Amino acid sequence: MRDSYERKVSPDRKSFREVADSMHIPVLEFDLEFILHYANRAALDLLKLDDRALEKGVTVHDLVAPEQQDLVDQGLELLSNGETPTSISLRVVRGDRVRVPTQVYTDRVVQNGNVVGFVVYIIDLSRRVAAEEKVLDRKEILEFLVDYYSFSGIIIVGNDYKFEYVNDKMCDILGRRRSELLGHDFREFLHPDSLDLVAERYVRRQKGESVPSVYEFKVVRKDGEVVDIRMNVGTIRSRDGQIKTVAQLIDITDEKRSAYALRESEHRYRSLIETMDSGLGVDNADGVMVLANDALCKMMGCDDPQTLIGIPITEILHGWTENRVHEKMEERKKGKIEHYEAMLKHKSGGTIPVMVSASPFLGPDGEFLGSIAIFTDISEMKKAEVEIYFLLDLLLHDIGNQLQLILAGGDFLEKDSSPEQIMRSKRYVMDGALRCLELIQKVRKAEEAKTEPLSPVDISYVISAESELLFKQRGVRVDTGKLPPKTMVLADQALSQLVWNLLENAVVHNPMSDDKKVVQVKGKVSGKTFLLSVSDNGPGLSDDKKSELFEPTRRYGGVGLHLVRRLAEKYGCSPEVKDRVKGKADQGLKIEIKFQIAD
Repeated sequence: MRDSYERKVSPDRKSFREVADSMHIPVLEFDLEFILHYANRAALDLLKLDDRALEKGVTVHDLVAPEQQDLVDQGLELLSNGETPTSISLRVVRGDRVRVPTQVYTDRVVQNGNVVGFVVYIIDLSRRVAAEEKVLDRKEILEFLVDYYSFSGIIIVGNDYKFEYVNDKMCDILGRRRSELLGHDFREFLHPDSLDLVAERYVRRQKGESVPSVYEFKVVRKDGEVVDIRMNVGTIRSRDGQIKTVAQLIDITDEKRSAYALRESEHRYRSLIETMDSGLGVDNADGVMVLANDALCKMMGCDDPQTLIGIPITEILHGWTENRVHEKMEERKKGKIEHYEAMLKHKSGGTIPVMVSASPFLGPDGEFLGSIAIFTDISEMKKAEVEIYFLLDLLLHDIGNQLQLILAGGDFLEKDSSPEQIMRSKRYVMDGALRCLELIQKVRKAEEAKTEPLSPVDISYVISAESELLFKQRGVRVDTGKLPPKTMVLADQALSQLVWNLLENAVVHNPMSDDKKVVQVKGKVSGKTFLLSVSDNGPGLSDDKKSELFEPTRRYGGVGLHLVRRLAEKYGCSPEVKDRVKGKADQGLKIEIKFQIAD
């Protein structure tokens, strides 16, 4: 490859080319027909032009990417007509057809007052680091570098509101040529909504006042499109002492649109999960909670969903171990979706039965991030389940026993049965039938009590009335001691059923003869509560059976105590089972219930 390429020229151009031959940046000259007349060694190396190509003749179009040829033709035409020289980003085509990103500065070649061609300086942007150290002292090259490095618009504004410098990116942002911006008042390009803000801060900044250096506003492109801008701005003092505003501007229109779309999406997502009736929780691959909604928080008795973030699943689900969590995570990684029952830990120390619907939680690229679970409170379903089992047990056990009694009575009836045997059979049948009716009536009362609202009821009157009824039906006198006078508690009409079943239970399960059975009722007012206690002198219960007395599945107390439990729960209290004589379980039982006194 030769050191340079040139055709015959005048002596003054010869001197220029001798200087250009020593330059490290590519320099080329074209005539008005856009034919290459000169290229220094740096240009030949960059463009990989060999002797054969040069002898054949090289034009501007041979060196420029096809999609930019019209742009080059237009620029050279404007330049030849007196337009101010400017720079442009071009993709030049080397001799081996490889495209190279460059920044090109073009000027006219004038001889005897006439334009005879064009001189071109090229900056190889693919090798900008090496070129940077050699050309930083040249103003025009520095501008090229600013244009290249800046993914943002760069402007300099004088003290008269007018642009003194704009880079290519700024031209792109406003959709205008440099000639349409330089020397123009920047306020021409502001959106009306931003005009006062930007102008006011510019004036204050020029006066040396402290104003925000970063803020956002809107500009209007040549085509009328509104563009959102984020500007980082400051001031410098020029050599003549004038204050110049220097700013970096970034087009954030897409960012704002994306942010708005993201906010909308997040809002819809948040609204969805926060208004869900069911609890929602997301855990990471290590089984640690990273998201929880309000419903899950309330379900667990927490004050704020954030208190659940960072907590392992083992501290949320009762009975779960790290090994079980690991097994579940392995199943989720395989894509398994699962539905199962679990017990959710409550802040109070209790548990909440829930149905868990768990599925894998995947990232945007399908990577496994953890699992997402919906927690549905099935407490009511479990209560209904208990009720169903109770009623089934009632049918199979209690009523079944009475039917056996009726059948036994029927077996006594023969054609030649004696009157005494017929009466005995009748008594068996009637007793069994009446007992069945009594059981059905108690269950009906329990169901009716579910919907009746609470209201003030005189519990002292109810205790006296039910105690008198017990004596009439069972022949056992109740010791009511000194009950407090009229005491109104929050209850309903079924309160009499609660008291009756406690009294009846104290008599029925006592094997002593009626004249030796002791039933004692006490009532005590303490603050806002009324403590009712019913005790007997029966055989009592062991400690393990005490805790199970009111469990409907255990059946120690039959339908009556089931009704007591149901009503007590409705009234906001729970029965406590104790020894009548502390520490002596075989000397009788005592049941205590605290009622809330009505205002």
